[in-house]
Amino acid sequence: MKKIYCYVDESGQDTKGDLFVVSVVLTQKERDEFQKQLEKLEKNSGKGKLKWSRAKLEAKLTYLNLVLSFFKNKKGLLFSVFRDTTDYDLATIMSISKAIYFGKPKERYKALIYVDALSKTKRMRYGSELRKLGIHTGKVQGVTKEANNPMIRLADSIAGWTRDVLEGEKGEVKKLFDKAIKNKTLVQV
Repeated sequence: MKKIYCYVDESGQDTKGDLFVVSVVLTQKERDEFQKQLEKLEKNSGKGKLKWSRAKLEAKLTYLNLVLSFFKNKKGLLFSVFRDTTDYDLATIMSISKAIYFGKPKERYKALIYVDALSKTKRMRYGSELRKLGIHTGKVQGVTKEANNPMIRLADSIAGWTRDVLEGEKGEVKKLFDKAIKNKTLVQV
């Protein structure tokens, strides 16, 4: 049975429903290799373990370029956009479901899902709702120490980057986003 590792973060709760972005990073058996590589990319870019909103623009751009080169042809960087909703849990559950359906293998699989800051009380709900949507969950877990997980930090960067672009960010940030969408390294689900 294949394992799908799914790392999830979001941005936009502060907009009170105007804009909510959920990002999902999918990987399979190469997860450990990806984590090690992402840590190197963070270090080499100067971004380090900083959240997207705290990193300097130059470091963000360098990091994104490195990540996009690394993930080219891997179909593992996905996002969903929601407007006019404050049901953030439902939006996140739907995003996870769409991402897994997009990237799932043809054979049997089990999804191991890691969501940034997901409380213990919400884990059961997420698992139950995902199973109702046909997702074979092996685990739904909250990640409390973002600084310890490069995959969650990548999901944070994708959510922040997407939000920045949707809120009108121009220049190199927008060009890089458009390029990633065009070559399907970054996919909206």
